Amino acid sequence: MVESTRSKANSNHLEDAITKLSQNHLSLSETIHSMTLKLDELIHKFPTPDSPQHSPFSSTAVPPLASPSSAYRLKLEVSCFYGSYPMGWIFKVTRFFEYHSTPEHERIIVASFCMDSKALAWFQWMTRNGQFTSWPTFLQALQTRFSPTQYEDPTGSLFKLTQRGDVQTYLAKFENLANRIVGLPPQFLLTCFISGLQANIYHEVQALQPLTLVQAAGLARLQEEKLFDGRRPPRPRSSSFSSPTPLAPPVAVAPSSVPLASPSIPSHPAVPI
Repeated sequence: MVESTRSKANSNHLEDAITKLSQNHLSLSETIHSMTLKLDELIHKFPTPDSPQHSPFSSTAVPPLASPSSAYRLKLEVSCFYGSYPMGWIFKVTRFFEYHSTPEHERIIVASFCMDSKALAWFQWMTRNGQFTSWPTFLQALQTRFSPTQYEDPTGSLFKLTQRGDVQTYLAKFENLANRIVGLPPQFLLTCFISGLQANIYHEVQALQPLTLVQAAGLARLQEEKLFDGRRPPRPRSSSFSSPTPLAPPVAVAPSSVPLASPSIPSHPAVPI
């Protein structure tokens, strides 16, 4: 009787201990969960340099966990704009913002860090006078201020462009003018490039019928190198044998004043006929 009472008391004590342990474990899990939520809130509120938050200059300027490939981004930088070649700078900065998915209301602020020299002075004046209302307005104002005037017609200059130096120089001028023109079909640009080549290069490239401007430029450079090699003097052939020693010129002898004796002709007996 006493033993059964003791075993029952021990069983009740064990059940109480298990219940308390379960309650403590549940309370500990809830505490850990609440601490994790608070930690996440602190991380989003105060982002660290390594956290994948949006930053216009960072290589991780994409929303976190947007796609599997978004975790790997190249570290890119935009070159400073000093006031020269505005179309090239606009192209690069536009592609930079598209790559990092930068919102339009932040692009003007980021672009202000890429200005220097006379471009920076112009940007300060326009900002103080409230001229930049949107990103397209900024691009239009920059192009109007630093691009060549409309008096210079790039289309007419492209049509009249001809090769006067080497092919590389002609190609650079052609690309500079073509980048300022929007809407010309590729086949038209190809025809315009080939027709501006020199006559000795034009006929060879035209005979091969290139399909793209890249092919035409490559063929023109090959033909130019071929013509250049044809104008070079032939190289002397090297031989392992030593060249023969040149013979000395004959020494001229002064004529003597003493008459030379005529050679004696032997006399033969007359043969009877």
